[in-house]
Order: sequence, then structure tokens, then C-alpha cells
Amino acid sequence: MKEQQLYSKYDLLLPSKYDGGYLIIALYEKLKNREIEEYFTQKEINEILKDIAVDFNLDSVRQWSNIKDNLFHYFLRSHPDEPWKYYLTDYAKNVVDLMVSKLENPYKNHPLKKSVQDSFTIHHGEIKTIEELERKFGRIFIQGSKKIITDHLESLEDELREAYKELNDILRKEDEQSATSLVRDFTIVFRKFGERAEDITEAIISKDKFLGDLLNVVDHFYRKMEDDGKFDTDNVQKSKSDWERAQEIYTDIREFFNSVDQKVHIIRRQINHASEKLTELQEQFSARAFFRLQLKKLHRTILESSQYTAEGIRFSNNFPLKQVVYEPVRMLYPRYYEFELPKPNIIVNIEADETYERNEKQKIAKEINRQQIINQWVDKAKDILEGKGLLSVDELMNSIVDEEKDLSIAYQVASRMTAYTSENSNVFIDVEQKIISLSQQDLSLWKTRIMK
Repeated sequence: MKEQQLYSKYDLLLPSKYDGGYLIIALYEKLKNREIEEYFTQKEINEILKDIAVDFNLDSVRQWSNIKDNLFHYFLRSHPDEPWKYYLTDYAKNVVDLMVSKLENPYKNHPLKKSVQDSFTIHHGEIKTIEELERKFGRIFIQGSKKIITDHLESLEDELREAYKELNDILRKEDEQSATSLVRDFTIVFRKFGERAEDITEAIISKDKFLGDLLNVVDHFYRKMEDDGKFDTDNVQKSKSDWERAQEIYTDIREFFNSVDQKVHIIRRQINHASEKLTELQEQFSARAFFRLQLKKLHRTILESSQYTAEGIRFSNNFPLKQVVYEPVRMLYPRYYEFELPKPNIIVNIEADETYERNEKQKIAKEINRQQIINQWVDKAKDILEGKGLLSVDELMNSIVDEEKDLSIAYQVASRMTAYTSENSNVFIDVEQKIISLSQQDLSLWKTRIMK
């Protein structure tokens, strides 16, 4: 039903140029230039219709009485207090604005790189909560920025398409213009491709950096979820929800930039094809120059091998049977050639090893727990030193080994306390050359005391 309504009202939505289309554009321009008032009369409409007939060399155009019924559906309205006056609807202005923006796209002179950086940039420490991330890059909030990039790429495609048409026109005029003028015209147009290629490259770099920064933000929410799972179980559900929302935002923006990459790939192909056109032009100039050089050689040989007699010009040495322009053919070939096709690079997606991941996480958790125990014993040893003013290292190590059943922890604590004496000038260490053996451990050390 909707499609049938669209088909039946198509002419009302977009009238043909002589059935009111040109009239709406002319009214829009005159209103914009303040040549007529916002509420105009039928007299002004009739004058515009006459001007359209003159501008396009028409005997006549359709009269106002024949086209006004269709235009009153969407484009024109009567003034409620002055029925003989009319005004353009917002729909009419939006349609003409769309035409103008298509023909005079404002992004033609605006670098794509700047559009990407203005819309998609994350500063360090800028996003800390999921609300800030959604407010800056959520699906709804980012629609305007997406449209800017899309309009920019559309403008870029239109500009390169026009430039490509100019290049083809230049190549068609090759026989009519000199090589110098051809190269000059070609260079002027080709400069657009070079500037756009550099702009696209910088924009892609900015886009890749943004996606990397956004992924770091998503990883931050994932790490927070893992930490809450270990130390703050009451907040796990909220952390998980935040991470899922962040992941959805990243997926949405990544899919958008995938579509951008596809459009950029098409634009790059146009630029590469234009470069091939330039190579063709260079080859044509080279062939033409070589042909002229051969003609010069032939002309010089004719002059050197001829003489003027009473009977006319005669050629010596049986020219041209024996002395013709000749140049040996040079065959350049590589000594070795690899006939096998190059093997393509294949990216193998390795599946996650859950067992390995779980074991590694357990190792990390064990090491973190071990460091916490060492820090607790170091703090306890410092408290003993502060309270009693004396700390026996062998007694401390025996206590640690008896409680923790781990000699390496005792050794680390002893090393930390020894380093502590070096960092504090009011703490002294006394080493007596008397061997002390730790109980039930294969380890001996000098009798050592730390004093304040």
C-alpha cells in the first residue's frame, strides 16, 4: 500500500521542470537573494514563468492555472489572512537545499582527515564511565558524525568522478593539442588525485588510531569486570553490563568504518586508474618522440648519401638498398625466472585455549598472593624493629618458614629488610661471623641483627 501511494504521488513530490520544478527553484533563489518578499503574489509568479521561457528558449511554459493544483500539495501554501499571496513550504526549501548541497557540496574543500579527527578522537583519561562513552560515541549520539563522514566521502567520489571525466576529455584531444599543453592540463587535473590520495592515507591512519584507543577503553571495562569478580562481587553485574554496552558501541563504530573502508577502496581504485592514464600518456609521448627521432636519422642519411646533378638528385652507394636506417634489436631478459605463482599469505585465526588461559591466570593469582604475603611479613618485621629496636634475621626467617612453609618467601623478606637498612640512615645492621642454620632447611647464614 505504501509503495502504491509513493508511485501515485511521485509527480507531486518531485514535479518535472516545466510543470513547476523550475518555478520552485526560481522562487527559492529570489527569496534567498531578497528579490521578492516571503509572501509573494501571482503577478510575481507569472513574471518568473515568463523569465523561464526566455532563459530556456521556449515559446511558452505551462500557465500558473494549470500547475498550481499539483504544487499546492507539498510546495506552496496560501497566506491564511491574504489568500492572494503564497509562500514556499519547508518541504520545498529542503528539496532545493538538497539539490544545492549535492551540486555544491561543502565538504569538497574540507580535508577528510580533519573530519575524522574532529568526530572520532579519544583523549587520554577522557572516558571513565560507560555513560561518558555512550554520550560521546553511542549509536544515537554518533549519527551526526557518521553523516559528516558519509557526506564527505560522497563529495570526494563526485569530485574525483568529475576530474576523471576531465582526464578522459584531455586524452581525446591528444591529436589537437601539443605535448606541452597536454601535460600541463593533465598535471592540473591530476594534482587533485595526489592531494586526495594523501588526505585519504592520513584519514585512514587517524581512523585506525581511534579504533585502537576505543578498544583500549573497552578493555578497561573488561578488566574492571574481572577485578570486581575477584574483590567486589556485589558490583559484578553492573560491571558486566557496562562491558557489554561498551562492546556494542565498539562493534557499531567498527562496522561503520568497515563500510567507510569499502568506499575508500573504490576511491583508491579511481586514483590508481588515473595514474595508469598518466602512464599511458607518457608512453604515447615516448613513442611519438622515438618516431620523430627515426625520421631525423632518415633525413640526415638521405642528405649525406645524395648529390645534386643536372639530371636531378642522385643517391650514392646504391641508396637506399645498402644504407638504410638500421638499429639492432636489443633483447633484455632476466637470467632466472620463477614460473611458480606466489603463495598467498593466509591468516589463521587461532582459537582460544581455555585450559592454558585458566592455568596462566592461576599462576598470576598465585604470584600476586605470594607478593602480598611478602609485603605483610615486611610490614610485620618493620613493626618489630620499631617496637623493640632490634630484629634478628634468623629468628624472623624461622618464623616465616614455620608459618608459610616456603623458604623463598623468607629469603625475599630478609632481602627486603637488608635493603631497608641501606635506605635509612638511622637503621644499622650487625653481622657476626657465626653460622646459623635454619631449622629443617638446607640453608645457613651469618648471625645477623638489625638495630635502630
